[in-house]
Amino acid sequence: LAEFMLFPAREVILAPERRERAVRNIRRRSNHLELPRGTKEKLAEMMATGLGAAVNPLFHPLFYDAAGDDDPEAKGMGSLFDYLPRGALLVMDDPLAVRQALEKIENDLDRFLLKARDGERFHLEKESSCLTATEVLERWRELKQIHLEGLVLGAGEDTRSPVRFRLERDIAVDEAARAAAGDDGLLRPLAEKIREWLREGKRVEFVCGGQECMQRMGHLLARYDLPIRKAAGAFLDGIDGEDAPAGFFLREGRISGGFHLPVLKLVVLSEEELFGRKVLRQRVKPVREGYFLRSFGELKERDFVVHTEHGIGRYRGLQKLSVGGIENDFLLIEYQDQDRLYLPVDRLDQIQRYIGPDGFVPKVDRLGGTSWETLKERVKKSVREVAEELVAIYAAREVMDREAFSAPDRIYEEFCASFEYEETPDQARAIEDIHLDMSGGRPMDRLICGDAGFGKTEVAMRASLRAALDGKQVGVLVPTTILAEQHSRTFSRRLKPYPIRVEVLNRFRTKAEQKEILDGLRRGTVDIVIGTHRLLQNDVNFKDLGLVIIDEEQRFGVAHKEKLKKLRTLVDVLTLTATPIPRTLHLSLVGIRDLSIINTPPEDRLPVKTHVLEFNEEVIAAAIRQELARDGQVFFLHDRVRSIFTMARLVQKLVPEARVGVVHGQLTPKEIEGAMARFVRREDNVLVCTTIVGSGLDIPTANMIIINRADRFGLAQLYQIRGRVGRSKEEASAYLLVPKGAMLSRDAQKRLQVIMDFSEPGAGFRIASNDLEIRGAGNLLGISQSGHVSAVGYELYTELMEKAIRELKGEPAPEEEIKPEIHLGIPAFIPEVYMADEHRRLVTYKKVSLASTDEDLAGIRAELMDCYGLVPPEVENLLAVIGIRNLLKDIKGKRMGYDGKGMSVFLQEKSPIDPARIIELYRRKVRGVQLTPDLKLTIPMPGLKGAEILSRARELLQSLRS
Repeated sequence: LAEFMLFPAREVILAPERRERAVRNIRRRSNHLELPRGTKEKLAEMMATGLGAAVNPLFHPLFYDAAGDDDPEAKGMGSLFDYLPRGALLVMDDPLAVRQALEKIENDLDRFLLKARDGERFHLEKESSCLTATEVLERWRELKQIHLEGLVLGAGEDTRSPVRFRLERDIAVDEAARAAAGDDGLLRPLAEKIREWLREGKRVEFVCGGQECMQRMGHLLARYDLPIRKAAGAFLDGIDGEDAPAGFFLREGRISGGFHLPVLKLVVLSEEELFGRKVLRQRVKPVREGYFLRSFGELKERDFVVHTEHGIGRYRGLQKLSVGGIENDFLLIEYQDQDRLYLPVDRLDQIQRYIGPDGFVPKVDRLGGTSWETLKERVKKSVREVAEELVAIYAAREVMDREAFSAPDRIYEEFCASFEYEETPDQARAIEDIHLDMSGGRPMDRLICGDAGFGKTEVAMRASLRAALDGKQVGVLVPTTILAEQHSRTFSRRLKPYPIRVEVLNRFRTKAEQKEILDGLRRGTVDIVIGTHRLLQNDVNFKDLGLVIIDEEQRFGVAHKEKLKKLRTLVDVLTLTATPIPRTLHLSLVGIRDLSIINTPPEDRLPVKTHVLEFNEEVIAAAIRQELARDGQVFFLHDRVRSIFTMARLVQKLVPEARVGVVHGQLTPKEIEGAMARFVRREDNVLVCTTIVGSGLDIPTANMIIINRADRFGLAQLYQIRGRVGRSKEEASAYLLVPKGAMLSRDAQKRLQVIMDFSEPGAGFRIASNDLEIRGAGNLLGISQSGHVSAVGYELYTELMEKAIRELKGEPAPEEEIKPEIHLGIPAFIPEVYMADEHRRLVTYKKVSLASTDEDLAGIRAELMDCYGLVPPEVENLLAVIGIRNLLKDIKGKRMGYDGKGMSVFLQEKSPIDPARIIELYRRKVRGVQLTPDLKLTIPMPGLKGAEILSRARELLQSLRS
């Protein structure tokens, strides 16, 4: 078997012969019912495309030999139960929820059937397509069962009661673990509790994260005379009801918390409960490094890559090679004349994915040639010219002096404490970044990038309060009137207990109200004003403006942006966005613009299921009905005011039971406010709208959005619009509609593909990254630089730019980085049995190669354990090799090797090693120690194997470094 492709599960297999059968069946039934020719052909087309199966589950029998009573071959549709062998075991997670889901499906089908009968539309009876809920319950009673339940309310009258696992945390387990937490002397309470469980005939297992923990626990508990044994196999091996083998067992594995299964007399304790969870404070990677790591993750075979020393080649996949009898993974790059470079996976920090102007095909370099170095030098000179312009922008802000804001006081701390949610780590980091900016002596210009609902507004409110408490005024600039109203409600609610006056300035306010607000801004009685571009007009004058907050800057026009540019050198500016525009992203990547990213989604936030499909009335009607059936609300976005009411009438015709409202920007303020209020109050459940709803609206019950002519929207705009749904714990859907049979442009196809690929929460920054690539990085920098970007790729160009900017700023230039080679003769790779997906292995190799500290490596190891289980020896070796490489860099080592007889280290002339360290080796009378004139240090270490080679190599380098 050369290849096997597994598609998502479907209730109907839409093979060609099935579709043909459905067409035959629908025509036979249509003739029998004497349906009009047009209706018959429309139904036949739906069956031929498979759309009938997606739109109506009652059409499923038509795809099988179960469609008509007049068919002597009709066999009826089978169910899952028909395929289960006798004595099959049914494991049910939350049986009550399963029953409720069954009843809901049956109610939905009944509702669908009733509408079809009332509208005299073609339909099949329910019995021919599925089992009823009652029939399902009867069939599963015939099976052996295990129920997983959070709460057991009793077995009921059924004498064949299933085994029930109550998987809730046990208070006694928690208390015993907490009482023992601490040093050795405090383990007595735990030992007593274990004895108590053993007297009750229970089996107690302590799960350790590794052999070291097992030895430690064995040693610590040995003094309490507990009968300790090592467990093997799975938790439930050999356990059958009340015959569980009692005893106290240590088991190697990983589990986040203990539990108690009374029915099996099993108690499980975890290492984390006893010793506390190991918290790893990972290094926050620079924006540039994080962005390009994500980009590398999209690398496909035959894509162009850039090797920093050898130039541009084609990626040809991961290859397993045996060198000296040791197997390892290598990255294969193909150069001119089919020359091949096999790069060890521990050196992937030298490889970049090629990103250039859209559609440009770069020239592949010759391996070992000199043209690549010449080209790099030419690009460096040109980059410095651009860097001088960018640094001039930076310098203009640097020389501006302003008094630092006061340190946060009691009122500010009280405000922070009143936040009803727990801050996410990213949110806390962004707040700290702003705190440092406002405490400095130059105006802040920071961009906060985070998805809708990720907490950007809270970050902005804290900055606003701090400015207002210092007597400074705050202007909050938003792109739409609706968003201004929503921000006004949020700011007013949170700041109500404090002496802060919040006003909103937009076209919803009367002339008299606007005059009063403008007067308040001039006199300084208005502390915070929220408004649209109205705030940028000439009649708006602040008494003492200190902070400007811009929400979604990309939504403002050129003239407005020019005014905002002038503000940046005068006052503190905080910009909020879900998807930074490509130029802004570029400035942050090269270190000119300050950027904080909030990537952590709120708890229980689910991805938005995104579908791209041709405009189809049946699909639209089915989708809307599905959402209304679960008591939800729907946005239908049609961005053409001229035909919006025609579209609203079509929606009403397709779904007569829907309550359809309409809103667009050309309505009067009162009409807009009324339409939005009706939707918020749920008087309307479908809102046909323009992009006026594209920013900031927060309606948790609206969990479906249908976007007509999605091909006309930009990538960031599509992402922003999709963010109107999925703001609760309910799963949300987005339907992106394109005209039937339309020939989409290459860019439009790319945009739609990207928006489908990135449906998970927190993808805004990645969307912006793809937007940068689709538009072409060179286009952002002008024609003169486009050629240089295409010559070396965007990542290397950005790297060179960042170095030039640091030099021009007067920052110390980093020394030329050493790229040590390590040849220790041990397998150091990620086995396919541990991580089967080559794409994931590639990204993990890149991440490992970029790790520069032991903390980074520990974080990667913890992440691997969390996702894939215990780390195999080959992966442990790989992490250890990278740790050794980092030590080699510290001592300016070029190469390290082991040949079975001794360890050799090749040093540079500028090596910082203290000669006393090498003299110490001689003093210890280590026989055979040599340091040759070419700075090759050799230490005899015969007969080392595996992990011992790694540990001795590390010890040697640490002794030389310290």
